[in-house]
Amino acid sequence: MRVVKGVDILVTGAGRGLGRGIARALAGAGARVWLTAEVEHELEWTAQGIRDSGGEAEVCVADLSRADGRGRLVRWVGAGAVDLRVIVNNAGVLERRSVESLDQEHWDRTMRVNLEAPVFLTCGLLPALQRRGGSIVNISSRAGVEEFPAQTAYCASKFGIEAFTRCLALELAGSRVSVNAVTPGIRLKPTSLTRRQAEGADEATRARWEDPVTLGPAFEFLAALRGEVTGCRFDAHVLTQALERWGTEGVVGRVHEVAEYVPEGGP
Repeated sequence: MRVVKGVDILVTGAGRGLGRGIARALAGAGARVWLTAEVEHELEWTAQGIRDSGGEAEVCVADLSRADGRGRLVRWVGAGAVDLRVIVNNAGVLERRSVESLDQEHWDRTMRVNLEAPVFLTCGLLPALQRRGGSIVNISSRAGVEEFPAQTAYCASKFGIEAFTRCLALELAGSRVSVNAVTPGIRLKPTSLTRRQAEGADEATRARWEDPVTLGPAFEFLAALRGEVTGCRFDAHVLTQALERWGTEGVVGRVHEVAEYVPEGGP
């Protein structure tokens, strides 16, 4: 399997939580990471940690709920990332509301960040991946396949991510571009909590949150794919354990055992 050393990787929602962990892991594996989020000080915190560890990180503050923010991000990455190979669509918002309390603003923001941003960022950057070969990693959730109360908009957006992943994989079948969905599989800090809010949580609560960097092997594996495995849904924790047990080539040969979903006729 290929390695990600020296390639350019875009990670959205990289200022906190899973996105920060993914960025740290991929930078630690030698990738140049291009980071975006809406909160500048959190984004700089992630980037500085990577640089202090000897990694390379570039930063672009962007509101992915806005078309102009997404467009600026595509232009920034397109102009600077000379070897863009990977897009990690991680940015997401989760605000719990009952169906009775839904309003248009809540619905629209959830869909714009969680579904529209991955779709249109991918569309804008896909030509670069098609020229060089690459991987699109869409962050999903249990809410992408299961129902949860007070999460109607969030579930709908994540069900949409699952559909987008499978449809795009079909369209790119036979190419050197992989498209897969992945869920963390471990208990993480809630997406909605800022860095300051998380640091202010009580010790018992913080102790329940696992470090997403431990999922690094799973994301390095997915980032290194170039069409061999596509259209699948993985649990990152399960995938990490499988990589430890069988190695990368072994996992490719056992995708049907490791993945939660494999398309008909898939590897």
